[in-house]
Amino acid sequence: MNDSPQDRTAKWLVGDRLSCVLHLGDGSLAYQLAEQGHEVVVAGDDVTASRHEDIQYVRSQGDRLPFLADSFDVVVVPELREAPMALAEYARVLRPSGLLSMISQRYDDSIPWMRKLREITGDRTTPPTPVDTFSASGLFHEPETHEFGTWEKLDLPGLMRFAEATRHPSVGESALAQVRDLFMSYGAQTGFLRLRHETFCVRAEVDKSSLGVQVEPPETMLLDFR
Repeated sequence: MNDSPQDRTAKWLVGDRLSCVLHLGDGSLAYQLAEQGHEVVVAGDDVTASRHEDIQYVRSQGDRLPFLADSFDVVVVPELREAPMALAEYARVLRPSGLLSMISQRYDDSIPWMRKLREITGDRTTPPTPVDTFSASGLFHEPETHEFGTWEKLDLPGLMRFAEATRHPSVGESALAQVRDLFMSYGAQTGFLRLRHETFCVRAEVDKSSLGVQVEPPETMLLDFR
C-alpha cells in the first residue's frame, strides 16, 4: 500500500530512522508519528489529558522545556518561535545531529467555495516562518524545505470540523450555521467539496557546538498524564 501524502510528510520531518520525537502542542501529526513507530512526547501549556495510548503527554509552561539536555532526536513545532530562549531550548533538548522541524498549511483561497467560507469564518492561519530563522540563531545548520499540494474531499461533517478548526477567534460559533448553507449551495449534488492543501515543511540539524553551559530544566512544570 502506498503511503499517503501526510505519511510521507511525517517521515520527511523526522528523517529515515525511528526516533524519539518531542511534538509541541497536541495534534494529528503526533498521532501519525506514533503510528509509524516513533516514540512521541507531546508537550505544551494546552495539554490537559492523555488522548493516545502510545503517546506520553507532558504539560509545560513558557519557553523553558522540562526535559534534560540531549533527550530527543527530533523536535516538531507547529510554529517556529523566534525568541532566543525558545530556539535555545529546542537546541538544548536535541541530541547531536538532531532535527528541528516545522510544518505549516495554507489552503487554496482561489476556489469559490473556499473564498465564501473565509468570508464567514475569517482565517486563523499564519504565514510560513522564513527559513532563515533557523540559521540566523547560530544554533542550527542550513535548513531544508519541502513543499507540496494535495486535494481532500470534505463531506458536511468534515467541512464543519474544518470550519471550526480554522475559524478566526474573533468570529463567533453562531457563524457556523452559515457553513451548512454553504455546503448545500456548493456540495449538495456531489455530497462533498474538494479542498486543496498547500503544505510547507522545514527541517534543520542542530549545531550543538554553539551551545554554552547546559542549565538543568525546571522541575515544577512536569505533569505526566500517562
